[in-house]
Amino acid sequence: MSRSPAGTRVPALLALGCLLVLGACTSSSTGAPQPGAVPAPPVRPSVTAAPAPTLAALPDPATSNRPVVAVTATRGPAAVGTVDLRPGRLWISLDCVAGEGPGELALILEPGPRFDLECPADEVYLTRNLDQDHLGGQTSIRVETGPGVRWNLLVEQEPS
Repeated sequence: MSRSPAGTRVPALLALGCLLVLGACTSSSTGAPQPGAVPAPPVRPSVTAAPAPTLAALPDPATSNRPVVAVTATRGPAAVGTVDLRPGRLWISLDCVAGEGPGELALILEPGPRFDLECPADEVYLTRNLDQDHLGGQTSIRVETGPGVRWNLLVEQEPS
């Protein structure tokens, strides 16, 4: 490899010169495009949506209560199932968060109560200790909501 009198490498100078010449061919000092040059598309700032909040873990059942149903990290509507309940109090814990914009969620126990909730998009909505006197017997549990709503559910029954 040959060297110039100043000790720099000739190929490096040639590469730098080529870059300068190529840059001069594609742009001008006035900022106007050269004839035949293709203008670059405008740069758009990227928009990153904030991540949806994480659902909390289901709470541990109360020491004296019997867990009846536990559903974790579910999205959208679901038929939870049918359970046989004794007459008495039910404790219901429910967390929900909507994917985009607020979402509605209905927890339906048949026979029994219906709970209608508004699930926000920017924070997890927590409900705890919603107790109801239940008649007992075969009870169907389902959640009606939109496909973007995430939720957890824990149903417990007090001992008789």
